[in-house]
Amino acid sequence: MENNKEVIRVGNRLIGEKHPTYIIAEIGLNHQGDVVLAKKLIDLAVQAGADCVKFQKRSLEKLYKKDVFENPEKQERGLQYSMSHVFKCELTEDQMRELHRYSQEKGVDFICTPWDEDSLHFLSTLNIPAYKVGSPDMFNLPLIRSMVPLKKPLFISTGMSFVSEIEQVIEFLNAHNAQYVLLHCKSTYPAAPYEINLNFLKKLAEKSRYPIGYSGHEQGIAISAAAVALGARVIERHITLDKTMPGPDHRASLEPQEFIDQVNHIRLIESALGEPIRYPSRGEFLNRENLSKSLIIKRDLKKGDVLRYEDIGVQSPGHGTKPLKLDYFIGRSLRQDVAAHDYLLESHIDFYEPPNLNDMEIHHKWGVVVRMSDIDLLIKTNPTFVEVHLNDTDVIRDYVPTKNYDVNVTIHAPENYGDLQLDISSMDEQVRTHSVAFYNQALDHARRLKQFFKNRGELVKFVVHPGGFGISGPLTEHREILNNNLLDSLKRLQSEGFELLIENMPGCPLVFGGQWYHSNFMDADEIVAFSKRTGYGIVFDTSHGALYCNYYKKDFAEFTKTILPVTRHVHISDAAGFTGEGLKIGDGTIDFKMLLSELVKTDLTMLAEIWQGHKFGGEDFINAIRALKIIDPRF
Repeated sequence: MENNKEVIRVGNRLIGEKHPTYIIAEIGLNHQGDVVLAKKLIDLAVQAGADCVKFQKRSLEKLYKKDVFENPEKQERGLQYSMSHVFKCELTEDQMRELHRYSQEKGVDFICTPWDEDSLHFLSTLNIPAYKVGSPDMFNLPLIRSMVPLKKPLFISTGMSFVSEIEQVIEFLNAHNAQYVLLHCKSTYPAAPYEINLNFLKKLAEKSRYPIGYSGHEQGIAISAAAVALGARVIERHITLDKTMPGPDHRASLEPQEFIDQVNHIRLIESALGEPIRYPSRGEFLNRENLSKSLIIKRDLKKGDVLRYEDIGVQSPGHGTKPLKLDYFIGRSLRQDVAAHDYLLESHIDFYEPPNLNDMEIHHKWGVVVRMSDIDLLIKTNPTFVEVHLNDTDVIRDYVPTKNYDVNVTIHAPENYGDLQLDISSMDEQVRTHSVAFYNQALDHARRLKQFFKNRGELVKFVVHPGGFGISGPLTEHREILNNNLLDSLKRLQSEGFELLIENMPGCPLVFGGQWYHSNFMDADEIVAFSKRTGYGIVFDTSHGALYCNYYKKDFAEFTKTILPVTRHVHISDAAGFTGEGLKIGDGTIDFKMLLSELVKTDLTMLAEIWQGHKFGGEDFINAIRALKIIDPRF
């Protein structure tokens, strides 16, 4: 169940809020009664990316009253026109079987609208994955009653109907435990935009326990695409070779290129919809730092001076305290001298206390991310360990401390060397060779660095990223080669004194400010198999895992349970969408109650890896641990 809507399966596809929109290409009668043309339309629907092709079936003699069937020329002009087209285009049962087989061969779902009981009985012999109820039959409860025992989902168009009738049908379907998708629809051909009333989708969603959809008869693709943004998880549109062909549906249909454009627009909108949250992406974080503003001191101030509005200015870049906190400083006394143009920080005022967890008992070994440039400040948070994140400059300069630290250390390898994105899985042997060489240089530096920490005589955890990057898209078809390259590279690392741990990766990280893709070491089963085969332990990065699951539509709870048995170290932060990495706890979509219920069973070392969490004395690192403790007191 997703957001209180029950998920429906049609063929091999799931229909629900967290699944791609199910797109139906309504061929209907646009085949003109020609099986060759019908197959051509199936081919075009498949090429466009439709999930399903839909036809209509009638038993003409049973469908119409006897006098109407035998004397169509005596009927009103509109009925004469529709009957003549239906009579001309109706396919035989053998032709319908042929098209059903053809659709199966092409890998696309085949469904059909039965207009009468005899047609329904015939279609039941084909074992199609769902049935369509057209708008004229939405209030035909005898026909729908005959469909319910077939135990197949029903797509039901709601054109021509009143709200009260829709409510009656919903009540009937719920009472009979039927699965259904109600399709908002305006049954004029073509429908004018001003009469479509897309906002009714919201009302339909309130009334139905299942996902909703839209069956469009308008011209163009904008309105159907907009329906997706309003919550439609099924879109049905007619497809035709040529809108000028004879028949009532062609003008309201999409020609092949329009149908392709429709599918592309829907997929684009789906990717843009994301989650019902707001967070800065990694790229926005970088712009936030560079383009936003900070509080600064306008003039030299002395210890004991009381801050006033006129003492404080706002200037770029955004590396200091955000202007949102201006009023927090007014009337506070300075605890130290502050020079003109310096950033104004919380640590400058009298009653400031460095972030700490002194009021909480943490049962697990927890740490903070440090650079050697800020370790003396961040170590005041009293972590169980620190994780030194090296960059290429640290390694090249080979800087080590001048004093010892009474705390354990883990070390995270650099991610780049100058312009080279380090990649020890790369299929480019030159990239891999350079990456291995720099990793070995980093290990030499780390070997000297670890001597200044409490666990110097032990195997120190050394975290590496596996690489496996692609710029134009993931190379998942080469995953086995990439993982073999990874193993070969790991064996070439001079890791004496360290326990090499490999971190799981997200689907599409931002690297050097641009969108890249990972190709291996993302899937939990893949990672576990590698670990068991090679003996290497894993760093479980919760944000990376959630981003991978979001991108590839995997279950994060299952991911967590699968990867934990081979995990030796955990990086904890929230995540959202495909690129919302390193978010504060609660700013993303991870279910931390579930996650912590698994983590607290372990004795793993855990690190809050919040983006920019080192600022202001590690405030966001500490707040993350505090949030986790509140969510699960066993932490």
